[in-house]
Amino acid sequence: MENLARQTAVRIQTAKSSGSGAIVQRQGQTYTVLTSWHVVAFHRIDRTIVTSDGLIHQPLEVPRRLGDTDLAIVEFRTAIEYQVAPIGAQGAAPGEPLLAAGFPAETGALTVAQGFVELLLPKSLPQGYSLGYTNEVKIGMSGGPIFNAQGLLVGINGRGKHRDPGFGVYAFEDGSEPTPELLEKMVKSSWGIPISTYLQFVSSQPGS
Repeated sequence: MENLARQTAVRIQTAKSSGSGAIVQRQGQTYTVLTSWHVVAFHRIDRTIVTSDGLIHQPLEVPRRLGDTDLAIVEFRTAIEYQVAPIGAQGAAPGEPLLAAGFPAETGALTVAQGFVELLLPKSLPQGYSLGYTNEVKIGMSGGPIFNAQGLLVGINGRGKHRDPGFGVYAFEDGSEPTPELLEKMVKSSWGIPISTYLQFVSSQPGS
């Protein structure tokens, strides 16, 4: 799985920050990268995509946010062939081993973190977050791929562990609050968005 992550994960750079992404589609010479919206939302001019071979690619156009979630897609074009991450249509399962990949800002080198599914929330947190896992996700790994044991893409990294509950990041999208027992597990988990959110977006597009 580490080799798969190395081939399909990309680094998204700007003048002031960096994040990660995963190649999820190829049409001819155009590649689609799935990432976190907060990685690409605020830097529209100096953004570049760095692939596994170290080459730098310019995005084709402004990233597209997927609804009101913390996901976005950005495209680049090249004649070079890159691997596309295989997508797991069934998603993650409780207790399932996971590998989370991305490029921490402090090193810029691909990091893969092992862990397992801790929580699959019955209702979502704001911006689509509902996949909680034990893997250590560092700043800069947002937008990176989450693979299951079969090497299938089941989610996208977005938030690290131990956020301050006082800011409402663990309140549900409908405004309700978790129980104290659930909150304790939530704070100790990293958080991602299930790949089903991306699949729903793709299926709703004209011609899909």
